Amino acid sequence: MDFLDTNILAYAVSRRVEDAKKGAAARALIQPTGQAISLQVLQEFCRVAAHPKKLGYPHDEAVLFCHGWRKSFTVLEPTLRRLDESLIMCARYQLSYFDACIVTAARMLGCTTVYSEDLQDGQRYDGVQVVNPFRNL
Repeated sequence: MDFLDTNILAYAVSRRVEDAKKGAAARALIQPTGQAISLQVLQEFCRVAAHPKKLGYPHDEAVLFCHGWRKSFTVLEPTLRRLDESLIMCARYQLSYFDACIVTAARMLGCTTVYSEDLQDGQRYDGVQVVNPFRNL
């Protein structure tokens, strides 16, 4: 199973001209089954989607996207165990807390790949490989 970071979802629905190539790549990456996100990804997506200087969608449209993503993907909710493991991941790999949460969520769901523009392309974290699908754009 693959894990999608927030930026994949954001580019997939972006209407900004400068995001056209990344948007096409993100939409091609998203599959109808076998992919996962975390509640953190949904929360970050809602913030980016409704922010007037980011994607600029009205709140109601951002909510509709979130409901759609919830139905499309396996979603990991936060737990105290995930918090503890994320904190360990921060120390082990010198990741920011929120990046560690992404990697930890992917690992807990059994994902082998995290698609993300923000994490280091090619890096492995406890068996989870980061792939930047936009690296050649």
